[in-house]
Amino acid sequence: MEYIIAVYRSRNVSMRAYQFLSSQGITAALVSTPRSANVGCGLSVKFAKSDFPLVRDVLSSGETFVGFFLVKNTYNGNTVVRL
Repeated sequence: MEYIIAVYRSRNVSMRAYQFLSSQGITAALVSTPRSANVGCGLSVKFAKSDFPLVRDVLSSGETFVGFFLVKNTYNGNTVVRL
């Protein structure tokens, strides 16, 4: 399974980004930032890889934005790659 997370330095901004996506009808979730990302406040916005083109410009303009990361679930745990 693959998905994308938007990582911010502020929990408050992460929650606002989540609420915005939800209000736009995009399925999203607040998740703990994987430790292997090694950045952010510990709370990220998770959304489907297929929604990335829709949300890229909107979420990246937020304050305290760190970046987007592709998360792949593997047998050895999560692999996190910065986009």
